[in-house]
Amino acid sequence: MFDQIFGNYLVKTGRITKEQLSDVIESESKVRVKLGLIAVAEKLMTTEQADEVNNLQAIRDRRFGDIAVEKGYLTEAQVGSLLKKQGNIYMIFVQNLIDKGLMTLEQVDEALKIYQDQQGFTHSDMDDLVSGDVDRTVRLFLPSNTELCDKHCGIAIRTFLRIINSGAYVSKAYLTDTLKIDNFAMQQLTGDHNIYAGFAGIGNSLLTIANPFADEEFETVDLDALDAVGEFTNCINGLFASELGNEGVDMDMLPPAFYEKASRITGNQFCVFPIHVEEQEIFFILAIDSTISVN
Repeated sequence: MFDQIFGNYLVKTGRITKEQLSDVIESESKVRVKLGLIAVAEKLMTTEQADEVNNLQAIRDRRFGDIAVEKGYLTEAQVGSLLKKQGNIYMIFVQNLIDKGLMTLEQVDEALKIYQDQQGFTHSDMDDLVSGDVDRTVRLFLPSNTELCDKHCGIAIRTFLRIINSGAYVSKAYLTDTLKIDNFAMQQLTGDHNIYAGFAGIGNSLLTIANPFADEEFETVDLDALDAVGEFTNCINGLFASELGNEGVDMDMLPPAFYEKASRITGNQFCVFPIHVEEQEIFFILAIDSTISVN
């Protein structure tokens, strides 16, 4: 999700356009990141040293790593570590920005630092963000570090990316007592914990789940569309309950409930996790060991 999260930040701050971001992401599967870029990004080499090695490569039939070791800029162990990072989504995204002439590495670094400050992320948090690991990324955007919340949200987002849309991304989750909505598909889990989980939306935003999951073309969020959202919610909760069951935690799932014409969700500090997909925003709702009601 790093490419979508940081890429959309670059769009919102006017550094690149929405069309340029789409082009960069579309090209990601074709890019093999240059070792020199990774070495500079990891602060193992300077830009000047990387340029020198690249120039030597143009006249010598040798790999970048071999020349860098020969020049004393890198060790064999460092080259091995850098080679393992060539498939990292952060490196691929940055390589694409540079190759397309949209930003320099220095400009990317500057934008990352500003983004880090605005989000209040630590250096360790940024390592998690650029790792490409969904679970590590999800935890950064959650308001509380409870194990159940981390686990449930992690399963929800991984399943969303796998089944619904691999181009979706999240923003900061928050706790609230009320949320204005138009429609909602929810499921309650009972047993050792009492949990409410589901997806809420405004207007027709929940069609971003209903249409791909049901392989239909619903035009509005009616009961049929909500039934599809409910089935997807059931998939997530089933995975969650199964994982808890393996840990000796007993959970039962009740049938999903649908709210076609809702106005708001109320409760006691339930979690709202925004998910952005196809220029729409939907909300994963999670209440653990508390109740919520829908009006």
